Parts: sequence; C-alpha cells; structure tokens
Amino acid sequence: METASPTAAPEIPEEARLEENARSGSPRSLAATWAGVLLAPGTIITGMVAAGGSAGPGFIYGFGGLAAGIIIGTAAVAFISIWGPRTGMAQMPLGRLAFGALNVVPQIFLIGSLIAYNALNDLFGVDALATSLGIPFIAALAAVVAIEVTVVIVGVRLMRILGTVISAVMLLISIGLIIGAAQVPPAAEPPGMEGFPFGPFLLAVGLGLSGSISWTVQACDLSRVLPARSSPAGVFAWVFIGMTVPLLVLGGIGAWVSTDAALDNPMVRVDQLLGGGVLATVALVALGTSLATANAFNDFSAGLSLKQMGLRFPRIVCSLFVTTAGVTLALISRNTQLGQLTSDIVLFAGYYTAPWFGVVIVELLYRWSDPRPWETLASKTRAAVAAFVIGFILLLPFTATPLGNQIAADYPVALGWLGWVSRNVLDGGDGAYLAGVVFGAALYAIFRRIGRTPNTGLASPLA
Repeated sequence: METASPTAAPEIPEEARLEENARSGSPRSLAATWAGVLLAPGTIITGMVAAGGSAGPGFIYGFGGLAAGIIIGTAAVAFISIWGPRTGMAQMPLGRLAFGALNVVPQIFLIGSLIAYNALNDLFGVDALATSLGIPFIAALAAVVAIEVTVVIVGVRLMRILGTVISAVMLLISIGLIIGAAQVPPAAEPPGMEGFPFGPFLLAVGLGLSGSISWTVQACDLSRVLPARSSPAGVFAWVFIGMTVPLLVLGGIGAWVSTDAALDNPMVRVDQLLGGGVLATVALVALGTSLATANAFNDFSAGLSLKQMGLRFPRIVCSLFVTTAGVTLALISRNTQLGQLTSDIVLFAGYYTAPWFGVVIVELLYRWSDPRPWETLASKTRAAVAAFVIGFILLLPFTATPLGNQIAADYPVALGWLGWVSRNVLDGGDGAYLAGVVFGAALYAIFRRIGRTPNTGLASPLA
C-alpha cells in the first residue's frame, strides 16, 4: 500500500540492475527499513475501519481478521523480496521477466492506484492540519499540496531526510497513542451480534491484505541493494518482521479505539487519545506532513512510470500530473464519509496487485534454477497480460467496497456482478485479494504452458 515515506530508498535509477560491486548490507537492515516505511498514519485508520465502530465486528474480530490479512500479505512480500539480492533489480523492472515490453499494462494500474491513494492521503493530511491548527479546508489543502510539490521538485534527498525525521516522530506518536488507548475500553461488538461474524471478519482480512500484499509491487526496491550471497531465509525473516510489527501495532491501535466518530474524523480521535494541547498539535502537524511526503513518494514513482511508458516530459512534470489528479479526486471526494472512502480506496486501489503477484511469482518460480534470469527475454508476454487482466476481472465479483456495491445497485443489469460473490456468498466479506492471486497464478501457469511463444520483439533485454 503506497502510504508511507521512503525512509531509506537508495538513490539509484529504478530501471538499472545493480551489479554485485554496487551492493552492501545484510538482511537484518531490511527490518528497520520496512518498519520506517510502514510507521505511517494510514494503518491506524485502516484499523479503525476494520473494527467498524458501532456497525462493525468490534476489536477482537476486527483486529483478528486484520492480523490474518497482514500476516499472509507480509509473507508474500517477504517471499518476493528474496529476488532482490538474486537479481539486483527493482520490482517493476523485475516484472518484465513475465510481461516484457507489455509491462506498461500493470504500470497503468499502478498509476491509477497511486492517484487514488494520493486523494485519500490529501484528505487525511488536510484533516490533520485543519484539526491541529484550526484552519479552513482550503488553507490546509494548500499547505499539504505545497509540501508535496516541494518534495516532488527537490527529489529523493529531501524525501529521505523527511522520511527519517517523520519515522522517528511517528514512533513517538505511536507510543503516545498506545498510552492513550490504554485509558479507553476496546471497540465492543455491536449489540445483538450472535455467532462468528464471517462477513465482517473477511472484510478485515481484506483490509489487512490491502496494507501488506499491495507492497509486493515495490518489494525488491529495498532488498536489491543486498549482496547476491545474502541468505534467502534471512531476507524473508527480516522483511516479515520489519513489516508485521508496525502493521500489527498501528492497526491494533486503530481497531482498539474505533468508534463512529473516529470513522467520520480519524484525526480528532487521534487528538483525543494524545490528550490535546501542544503535543497533540505537533503530532497532528507531523501526521499531515507525513501524508504529504507519502504523496510525494507516490508522485515520484508514478512520474518514473509515466516516463518509462513513453511520456515525453521531464520527470517532475510527469509527477505533477499525478499530483494534480490526486488533488482533483480529493476535492471530488471531499464530502464522502472518511471511513467509507478509506474502505473504497484502501481495498480497491490495491486489488490489481493480487493477479500481478500471481503472474510474477509463477514466472519467478519457473526461473528459480536460472543463475542469471535477467538475461533471458520474456517469452510469453501476451500470456502474462491475459492472465493479469482476466484475473483482475474475475476477482471483481469477490470485492467488498461501498462504491462497488453502490454501482452494482444502480446498474444491476450491466454491473450487478460487481461484488456479487461477496454479497451473496461471503456475507459482505472481501475475498478479492486471495481470489486475485489464485486466478492470476493459475491462469498464467496454464497460458504459459499451452500458449504460443510470441515474437520476442515484444520483450526487452534485462541485462
């Protein structure tokens, strides 16, 4: 999920393959790096949505489902991170092993998801600044956009500085939130709930997966700086630990303090837990800055992708296109209930990562014994794209977003299949992430085996 500052992202061109003499470090460093990336306010808000306030399953079932999704998703990220040291390649370029030159297709989905996350981060950042400083919406939005644009223009160096500072502040804020949460009872089950809340539990699982498995599209961006001799077990273990701990702690805090008021205005709830006053004001300003910096990171990644797709503008201009799109979507969504908007964006914007992961992991397993897989051209690019797109379409009936359900209700003949399995079989629960991985992997395994090898002109050398 793209909602955090790049604490230790190396200043290396994304498309370059790192040779062995340009790498250093040990797998242990990945734990601190991932923890720094994931110490972000978005996970707290996701926890609030998982517990659901008075209409949700409460802390026990909400956090239980969230934790299950987090653990499954972080295991997926940890497994694919193993390929960073093996190849020295960043994650999206690594996807070319399956997609070749058609890698542009998942990149389009990536840019769309970054715009959606930007809109959500803009709204939460504005919420934090408006709550802490008592300023109007427009003034707070202007401040958030100013921070975002400044970081986009200055580039990676400023991102790294702000990421380091904000991660330290977020650690302190998390400690303050734990202390504040200890003073209130956990979110209770709604009155009259009987038996196991299967649907709400699955929805919480989906939220946990959205905040974890969606990072598979950036997994090797961090691990590729390690030497090729790095222990695969060590890479897996330290990535898993570094991701799981902050996600569980922050998600647990959010689930514990979930109320209807928190879902309407999460930053007011954070202010209450921190006790108000000067320290709470500083914390909320830091949260707003964190969200703006996270957007700048998203803009930076999207700008690189747009250039790789052939857009003939400087990277900064490409990034500012995405900034503008995110702000526009935020303004359109301004009056939407924030809990509902979080569920829509956090779930839907990451769905594409599930079939993408399924396709890529099958390709990597095929190449497991190849000592130099980056030198072999992608040979089944059309099969990869077909599996990815069809897998994405097939997961849509398993989705559980308020927006998707509303669209299905408004257009029952044409789009009534959106979320159909979720509503009619899963009691409103979300099964799209798991279904997407299965569909993507199964379809690509079949298409790769029976499909005709296309013209290698569609592939691109990876040396």
